[in-house]
Amino acid sequence: MSEANESIGRIEVAPEVLVTIARIAVQGVEGVQQMAQVPADIARLFQRGLRQDGVLLDLSENKVRFNIYVIMAPHVNLLEASRTIQMVVTEAIDTMIGIPVAAVNVFVEDVHYTKGEVV
Repeated sequence: MSEANESIGRIEVAPEVLVTIARIAVQGVEGVQQMAQVPADIARLFQRGLRQDGVLLDLSENKVRFNIYVIMAPHVNLLEASRTIQMVVTEAIDTMIGIPVAAVNVFVEDVHYTKGEVV
């Protein structure tokens, strides 16, 4: 048996680490202006979930699920940017932690226009 496959102990990753990785991955996506607040009514539904800066982590049923709340820039394809968010979060968690992500749900809470900007 190779040394790489031999376990010498246990490794635990705090849920806060998963949230931080997801938040940083999302902030790097073109078109994301900022993270939005997790709506209060949603936060109440997931009392056991961890929430921080627009990311709600649900670890129920031995599955990792993220709800991501963002405010997007104007003149960006919201569908493409949302799919990119799903992809980067999934890849970041898989690459850094090595656990599969069951779902990444993206909620575009607003589009931020600057004063005088035309649609």
